[in-house]
Amino acid sequence: MPGPAPHRATSGGEVSSDPYGYDIERVDPNAPARIGGGRAPRRRRRPWVRWALFALSFLMLAASAVALYLFVILPLGFGTSLVAFTAALVPVAMIFAAVWWLDRYTPQPRMSLIYAFAWGAIGSVLLALFVGTFFDAWISPAEETQLVDSFLGAVVQAPVIEETMKSAGLIGLLVWGRRYISGPLDGVVYAALIAGGFAFTENILYFSQSFHQAQAAGEIAVFWQTFFLRGILSPFAHVSFTALCGLGLGIAAERRSLMLYFGLGTGGLSLGMVLHALWNGSTFFLPVDPEAPLVGFLRYYASVQVPIFLLLVAIVLFLRLREKRILRRQLSEYGRAGWFSPDEVELLVSMRRRRRAEAWAARHGAVARIGMRHLISAAIALGMERHSVLFGRTTAKSRARERELLEEITADRRLLGALTAPVVRS
Repeated sequence: MPGPAPHRATSGGEVSSDPYGYDIERVDPNAPARIGGGRAPRRRRRPWVRWALFALSFLMLAASAVALYLFVILPLGFGTSLVAFTAALVPVAMIFAAVWWLDRYTPQPRMSLIYAFAWGAIGSVLLALFVGTFFDAWISPAEETQLVDSFLGAVVQAPVIEETMKSAGLIGLLVWGRRYISGPLDGVVYAALIAGGFAFTENILYFSQSFHQAQAAGEIAVFWQTFFLRGILSPFAHVSFTALCGLGLGIAAERRSLMLYFGLGTGGLSLGMVLHALWNGSTFFLPVDPEAPLVGFLRYYASVQVPIFLLLVAIVLFLRLREKRILRRQLSEYGRAGWFSPDEVELLVSMRRRRRAEAWAARHGAVARIGMRHLISAAIALGMERHSVLFGRTTAKSRARERELLEEITADRRLLGALTAPVVRS
């Protein structure tokens, strides 16, 4: 991996020596165009406005976290909050494991992942509590019973407000730049983290309320029933709802279409609201057997919610395999242009070979391992950026980004070659 590809490219972008023999069909008839002459443009520093907005966003989230603790968590009591927090760690750990598996192939910046979870756990919860109060008053009739109020709150107010507030975090990532959400799987990953954060805080509130009821009744079964329903049976409920909006926005970002942003984003958000309303509304329509109150819900859960969840899982697995095919195809195009050898392409598209390459580099020191990891990351970004460019018009910015990534890969090759080559020949 540390050495350059053995073949050189001609001015037309084709390999001048023996063909590589890739079995990947060429998508771009011009192949990755050879980087032309002239000096590469210097990488511009990010504008201070962007950094200021980024810092302001995190400060607002920190202030919101303090307000959420003082006005929502603290009144529950320290002991109750600690029990609820511990119980809420179980479902959020499942979500973290799923997101880690989805994101590890084309990993996203850690700071943006932290922002997504923080927005879901803090910002979206506070906005949902604040805006939901006014929305509930707006949709409530002048004379309503407690049943009507509960129904409107669960089936109308909660799906509309909660899904809108969670999706606002995805809009924020799109405003900051396409580097965060550039494809459908990216949208699903960020949506899952936002929804996981929202569910984490919501579970703390629900578990605390249930724990209070269990203490008042002197029966712990009430708490364990709530934990079973929310922590074991439905840890991915919120993730499934919000992922539909993330999927739509990710497809639009890949196509670079403003109309698709609105159409698919709104469509995914609306479908997520419908699934959310279907989930919450089940408690109002299912028959309840006093002797076995959970039987009707479990029957509904197995016949309706499980197939919906399995369908969404199948879509996510398809997107995961799709990213691998995209990366192989685009890096093979760069291989035809002389930037990678076939073995290097196989290394870059295989998680096992990536780990073996990092382990090999680690034997030569921490710097070599960092260089190998950065080379793999730059090559992944190069392939995915190239795929996105094929759907739109090639611009000076996209060409500069291509040049920047190729220069980073070249610099990493030189670093690895210097660190791994023997000092004295045998």
